[in-house]
Amino acid sequence: MNILLTGPAGLFREGVASLLRGVVPDAHVTTRDSLEPSGPEADKPDCIVMDGEGLREASSELSAAREHARVTPVIVLVERARREQVEELIVAGMAGCVEKSASAELLFGAVRIALAGGVYLPRPLLAMDSEAGKVNNAGNVRAAGKAAQSDAHLHLTPRQIEVLALLARGRSNKVIARELNVAEATVKTHLTTIFKALNVSSRGEASAAAARMAKVRDTQASVAFNGHASIGRLLAHMDARHYRAKEIVFRKGDPSGALFYVEKGTVQLREFGIELGAGTVLGEIGLFSPEHRRTCTAVCHSACEMRVVSAADAVRLYYQEPEFALHLLQLIVRRLQADNLRHG
Repeated sequence: MNILLTGPAGLFREGVASLLRGVVPDAHVTTRDSLEPSGPEADKPDCIVMDGEGLREASSELSAAREHARVTPVIVLVERARREQVEELIVAGMAGCVEKSASAELLFGAVRIALAGGVYLPRPLLAMDSEAGKVNNAGNVRAAGKAAQSDAHLHLTPRQIEVLALLARGRSNKVIARELNVAEATVKTHLTTIFKALNVSSRGEASAAAARMAKVRDTQASVAFNGHASIGRLLAHMDARHYRAKEIVFRKGDPSGALFYVEKGTVQLREFGIELGAGTVLGEIGLFSPEHRRTCTAVCHSACEMRVVSAADAVRLYYQEPEFALHLLQLIVRRLQADNLRHG
């Protein structure tokens, strides 16, 4: 596992790097003074751990963190878990915050949760007193605990559950409105009702509550199982590549290091005699097969525009986006079934 650790050079950074190497299996830890804009595919780590002090000192560091967080889980080390700061970081897309006084095992746990697509919150924020918002040792955020306990009794409509499910995945109001084909003002109205029902006052609290709600998890799974996952949106920040008509994307037997999402045009899978149009994914079987070899030749029937997803990015998305993982599994199963029918 490749981990990038950023922060000022010194004993603290070297100490954290040593801890990560000691507790994370097969960890290759690289250190930098600051988080630079996203670089080449080969330089992308599996997880980023950064010193939160840099976020306060340079606004460009937060912008770079947001950019990386789109495809790589980012964990921020903070001096003390302040509710406002942590919520701001989670809403910005960070995968978790860990206090610098935490143990090495706890930091490893946060990395594991982030790689699995979850969000890690510092223990002091996981439970709050009902009156003053003071912490206790129960291990749950006040709002999240209430939401989990009263999940079956929440008076939220199916549409409001859909809005909450998208909010929990870090979507903005504008993106939620586009995905649900409603006005942005309608989304805001739904969120007002949701916040009141959950007894929360921020998107961060609502996301923490949603993570513990069975209705939200069921909705997210249903979206993927029914083929409604917006794969184009999930891959919008991947590298774009243009192909000419009759150009070969990959050949049968080639090493497989990426999968492709067709945005425009038509691609023919030569050995199978089938064509795939816009909105489809190809190259997934070779990417995940034990031999990592292409099982057919893909040729552009027309000029094509595609998003290229490296193997590392595909694995990260698999862990970070449940919708993507389920969509990919369904796609592989459908194509294997079709292949069996052709040879049956």
